[in-house]
Amino acid sequence: MITRVRLKNWKSHLDSEFRFSEGVNTLVGIMGSGKSSITQGICFALFGTFPALQSRRITLDDLIMKKPRRKDRCEIEVDFVVDGSEYSVKRVVEAKKGTTLAEVFKDKGILDETPSAVTRAVESALQMDYELFSRAVYSEQNGLDHFLRIPRGHRMQQIDEMLRVDKFEKAREDTVSLANKVRQRRDERMRIIADLEKEDLDEKMKSLGAEISKLNAETESLQKELEGIRKEKEGFEKSLAALESKESELNKAKQDLQGIRSAMSEVDQSIEAKKKRLEEFGDVSSRIEELKKGRAKLKAEFEETQDLINKTRDEIASVNSEIKLVTDNIKELENVEAKCHVCESPVSEDKKKSLIGGKKAREQELRKKATSLAAEAEKHNKVKAEAEVKLRESDTELARLETVSYDANMIKEMGAKREAYAKQETALSAKIGQLESDLAETDVAMLRQRLTEIAAKESEASTRLSGLDERLGDKRKLMEELEGRKGTMERYRKDVEQDAAIVDSLRGFVKVLKITQEQLREEFLRTVNGIMESIWKELYPYGDFKSVRLCVSEGDYVLQLRETPSEGESWVSVDGTASGGERSMACLALRIAFSIAFIPNLKWLILDEPTHNLDSNAISQFSETLKEKINQFVDQVFIITHEERISESVGIGATGTLHRLERDKEANEPTRIKSA
Repeated sequence: MITRVRLKNWKSHLDSEFRFSEGVNTLVGIMGSGKSSITQGICFALFGTFPALQSRRITLDDLIMKKPRRKDRCEIEVDFVVDGSEYSVKRVVEAKKGTTLAEVFKDKGILDETPSAVTRAVESALQMDYELFSRAVYSEQNGLDHFLRIPRGHRMQQIDEMLRVDKFEKAREDTVSLANKVRQRRDERMRIIADLEKEDLDEKMKSLGAEISKLNAETESLQKELEGIRKEKEGFEKSLAALESKESELNKAKQDLQGIRSAMSEVDQSIEAKKKRLEEFGDVSSRIEELKKGRAKLKAEFEETQDLINKTRDEIASVNSEIKLVTDNIKELENVEAKCHVCESPVSEDKKKSLIGGKKAREQELRKKATSLAAEAEKHNKVKAEAEVKLRESDTELARLETVSYDANMIKEMGAKREAYAKQETALSAKIGQLESDLAETDVAMLRQRLTEIAAKESEASTRLSGLDERLGDKRKLMEELEGRKGTMERYRKDVEQDAAIVDSLRGFVKVLKITQEQLREEFLRTVNGIMESIWKELYPYGDFKSVRLCVSEGDYVLQLRETPSEGESWVSVDGTASGGERSMACLALRIAFSIAFIPNLKWLILDEPTHNLDSNAISQFSETLKEKINQFVDQVFIITHEERISESVGIGATGTLHRLERDKEANEPTRIKSA
């Protein structure tokens, strides 16, 4: 039950609030007073849309009040009760932004806050969606005959959607499609089976198996042969490796022997040369001693002469210094005039001459001494040079004699070395003899030739084995392919049996769906027609049509009236023979029946101007039904009307509420409410 509706800035409603109850809730007012805005608001609050908005006859911005002052947003709130729980829904629309707020509460606790989530929550609570609400509960203005305005051939489709029977049709179509696919798959597999049977796979596999067995036997025999060849080759390789090792060892021993003999020859030659030199020099040791004594004497003479030379040089230097001093004194005396430049005593000319003469005599004496010393130094230098020559000759001879003395020692060492070489020569000669004896017993060239032949035999056997393996691999691959094809054929045979069973099951399922679909339609017709049978006599005030029914004709639903002519009874289609009033009464009965049949747990009905095309007698009958009997069929009805007779009859002693809506359209005033 809807208990409260509040409209704020909603079309002509500035801030209108309505309280509703069970029974008939009537909204009365002149055209443009804002009656239809209320039922549109209820539908929008619950589902976020209503027929005029859904068909784009208006936009969301058209919902916002424009007169007397333009608003930038509008609000709608609806409270309702389902199964003892209280729900409250609110939506806000802003200009050029659409729905900017949506929220739904259950028992004062919030459920969801986004427009789509709120719609889903409401659908879950009411157990219906917008499509069912708009077709079974809500009849907008001039929309009572919505069913009759559906083109013939499409009514069953829409009612099937309301009944959810269309899902059975979709399931049936999908099942038929699936059955066809399975049948096509079965036929294709049967064709493949027929093609495979023509190939005589068993005979081919038998023949191929024999070939594989033969190749396996050949392969096994060749593998054993190759194994024997490889063992023989391995024995030859070991023998040859041992002989080649001895050959290598023999060659090395011969090279070593040649080297030792060369070394012995060199030692012998060196010893012989050194012996000859010793024989030439005689007693070298005494000569070395004598030579060392003579050299010591020469060195002493040399050193003594060197001392004399040094002494003479010092004397010459002293004489030369004195000569220079005397020469300088003579020059100074020659330059003296009256006084001595040293003692400042008077110097006469005679004295001057006497002094100069004495100095010159000393100079002559010194120069003679210098000449004598120079001659003496020259003599000493000659003696020194002769001593140096003798010393060098002595050193040379001493070195030669010491070398000869060293050779004597070397002869002893070389003799020991030659003995060692002789022992190595003997050992190597014995080793070479043994190796040559060992090698002489075997024909190495023949052994190599034999090994080459065995290697060629091994290569030939390996090539043959590789060829057998390749042929065997091809045969096995072909066998696997034949086994796979046979397996496919056997599997397809099982699949064909399964597909046949599936097709039979799907056919049965299609029949069940068809029967279920037809039974649901029949049950729906019985329910709807039973309800219309009950309410028709309460709604229709005349006796020319006794009843109304919904039936199937030419594959679609048809609404019919049962007339009572003078001769018998017959059913006539509302589409062709009924007047406007009869048409409206029949559609009203159908609308009430839809509401009860589709939503038995809710029992709501919203009728906008339901008396359109009804005469005064029918209106009176309809008003009386609303007042006295409508509660037998639905719990809550909303009537939008400008017909005062309905409001008068409903407002007196009837359950529900009456709200009168007034509005001065010329003054662009908002809607005013006067509740009874």
